[in-house]
Amino acid sequence: MNSSDPTPERPQEAAPSPRAAILMVDDHPANLLALEAILEPLGQELVKATSGEDALKQLLQRDFAVILMDVQMPGLDGFQTAALIKQRERTRTIPIIFLTALSRDAAHVFKGYAHGAVDYLLKPFDPEILRSKVSVFVDLFLKEQQLQRQATLLRQRDREMLERQSALRYRRLTESLPEIMWAARADGSLTYANRAWRDYTGHQEGYELSLATFLQDVHPADRERMSGVWGDALERVQGSANEFRLRRKDGVYRWHLARAMPEHDEHGALVGWLAIATDIDDKRRAEETLARFKATLDATLDCVLMFSPDTLTLAYANAGAAKQLNASVDELVGLSVLEVESAFDETGFRKLLAPLTSGTLPSQTYSTNHRRRDGSEVPVEVVLQYVAEGEGPGRFISVARDITERQRAETALRLASEAKDAFLAAASHELRTPLAAAKGHAHLALLKLGGQTEAGPGKSLQIINRQIDRMAKLVEDLLDISRLQAGRLSLELEPFDLSQLVLETRDRMAVLSQTHELKVEVPEHLEGTWDRGRLDQVLTNLLSNAIRYSPEGGVVLVRVVAEGDTGVYLTVKYQG
Repeated sequence: MNSSDPTPERPQEAAPSPRAAILMVDDHPANLLALEAILEPLGQELVKATSGEDALKQLLQRDFAVILMDVQMPGLDGFQTAALIKQRERTRTIPIIFLTALSRDAAHVFKGYAHGAVDYLLKPFDPEILRSKVSVFVDLFLKEQQLQRQATLLRQRDREMLERQSALRYRRLTESLPEIMWAARADGSLTYANRAWRDYTGHQEGYELSLATFLQDVHPADRERMSGVWGDALERVQGSANEFRLRRKDGVYRWHLARAMPEHDEHGALVGWLAIATDIDDKRRAEETLARFKATLDATLDCVLMFSPDTLTLAYANAGAAKQLNASVDELVGLSVLEVESAFDETGFRKLLAPLTSGTLPSQTYSTNHRRRDGSEVPVEVVLQYVAEGEGPGRFISVARDITERQRAETALRLASEAKDAFLAAASHELRTPLAAAKGHAHLALLKLGGQTEAGPGKSLQIINRQIDRMAKLVEDLLDISRLQAGRLSLELEPFDLSQLVLETRDRMAVLSQTHELKVEVPEHLEGTWDRGRLDQVLTNLLSNAIRYSPEGGVVLVRVVAEGDTGVYLTVKYQG
């Protein structure tokens, strides 16, 4: 009631006290009237039956607190009626009091108790005693009824509490779902949308939910179709699935897959609908990209094959594959890729595929032979990739390029390189022999002149000696290049001070070129394991080039910097 309402409140009427039913069975109406008079003060409902059959009919219609029954009756007597009452599950616990004037014999009384009686009264009986006995059974019945009602209320409260808890858990569950979810009544009217929907659309809790407001967030091109699908599902009471575009709060439409499912109660009656929308925009874009990729593959001249990771069966082959393998596309599709990849058995090929399916490697590149349909083979270079397809198994794409011409060119290049190496080896051998002889004769001539090299023949011999050394160095450099290209260049490592080697090289080059200033920036000591001859060769060449291409009076700077234990940086800077 509203606190401003002037109408006074009326006291609430007390609920009427519950009453118990008492069944009185006797074939004499006078006896029934007498019983009624005795029991009426109890204030309970008194039901009369004039025979055993009539009593059984009454017991089918209601529950009784106690049965007062005469023993001697036509048709079914009291004992027979009691026996039938005790056979029924519903009535076997009702207390029965036999009333009789037939016999006071103990055996007869025992027979009454044997048929389920709780008491056996002989007529005439004391009304107060009868009323007291019946009152006890009535009180027991009413208390039992009260306990049953209380138990029913407790069960109902427990059920309601469980339903509330279940509803709360259900609400929490739906609110935590990453997918968008709606709930609707049996007629299709929307009643609920979860947090994912609010976060996606930007609508606040309490936003008016209806089919019309829902369609406002659907792409205009999809609205009519979505409305028709929903109406058809309601009419047929069947689940449905449909793809549509839903507007995000920033105005971007993304593709979703909506699944609507009818909800039934335990009796199979429709009570509502549940709908879940899953974002499939990325999946659709991937499919579109794959379709464009496939169109590109169809146009390429390389052999492109697509096969299943499970069965290794070819699902696609382009025109380039048909040409390379000397077969039609229809002949290739359906074959096992192992019929093309002749160098592999299934175990080896699946081992090759494993890093791709696990994501360890993005692709595999290898050279092999592909078997044509006529049994011949073609050398190819294969790039193998795995393309995932959403929740599906994905596909492998193999792009194989015919490398027959490349192999021929590589073979020709290798033969030419081998011929060059052979020529250099032979040439160096042939050049070393006369150089060694010339070097020896020049040395002997200098000895005969007594070491006089400042003028005349001695000076000429000194020049010849230097040119022989230069020629020998050129031959050695030529051999080094050949060894380096062939991967046969050897190093003679030994421990020494690199800084000392740089200083020695600077001093030697300074004598040869007195028109340039040679500066050195090196650590005081730089111990390590190096190839002295190779480093001396590198330093000499670098300084020679720097001096040659620098103007007279120019500065040539050699800098050596140690980078911890990882290496050494050597630079030569000049003004050329």
